[in-house]
Amino acid sequence: MAVSPDDGAAIDLKQPMVAMLLAWLLPGAGHLYQGRRFKGVLFLVVILSVYLTGFVLGGGRVVYWSWKPGEQRWAMACQAGIGIAALPAAAQSMLLNGSGKAAMAGGFMAPPVGLNQPVDEGYARSMIARMPSLSEDDFRQQPRMRVWEFLRDELSIWHHDLGRWFEIGTLYTMIAGMLNMLVIYDAGFGPMGAAASERRGEAEGKGSSSGSEDAAD
Repeated sequence: MAVSPDDGAAIDLKQPMVAMLLAWLLPGAGHLYQGRRFKGVLFLVVILSVYLTGFVLGGGRVVYWSWKPGEQRWAMACQAGIGIAALPAAAQSMLLNGSGKAAMAGGFMAPPVGLNQPVDEGYARSMIARMPSLSEDDFRQQPRMRVWEFLRDELSIWHHDLGRWFEIGTLYTMIAGMLNMLVIYDAGFGPMGAAASERRGEAEGKGSSSGSEDAAD
C-alpha cells in the first residue's frame, strides 16, 4: 500500500514487482494494472508520443544497440527505459553482428554497418534499395565467403542525410526512456511527497506555535 500525497487516500500497489515490469514493458501499463487509470492513460499517451516523435524525426534510425569497441551507442542506456519498443533493436543487433550477418525487416532498428563490416549479400542489396546514394561499388564482394564487405560507414551516411534531426530524434527518445524510469518507480513505490494529513499536521503545528507566541507577547 502507498498513500496519496494529494488526499491521503490509500493506493493499492498490488504486486509492485509485476507493476514495475509492466510499466517498463509499456509506459502506463503498471498503473492500469493497479487500477490507477488516469495516470496510466496519461503516461501511455505522453511518453509514447515523445518517443514516436523522436523516432520519426530521426528517420527511424536513432534507436539501435551497438556495444562494439569504438561504436558504443550510449544513448541506448536511456532509450531502453521505454521497454518493449526498444527490444527489436537488441534482436536486430544480434542478428546483424552474428553468424547470419543480416537483420530482419529491411534493417528496421538495426545498427549501422561499419567500414569493412561483412554482411550477407541479400542484406547488402536491401541497403542499396533503401539508400539511393549506395551502389554495388560500395561493397567488396567475397563470393567464397558469401558476404559483401561494406566500404563506407553507414552511420556517417545517416548523419549526412538527416543532419540535426538525427541528434534531435536521439534526444527525444532518450527523454522518453528516462521519463518512463520515473513512471516505473511510481508504479513500484507509489507517488512521492508527504501525505495530506502530514501537511495538515505541520500546518496546525505552525499555527499553534504562532498562536503561543502571540499569547506570550
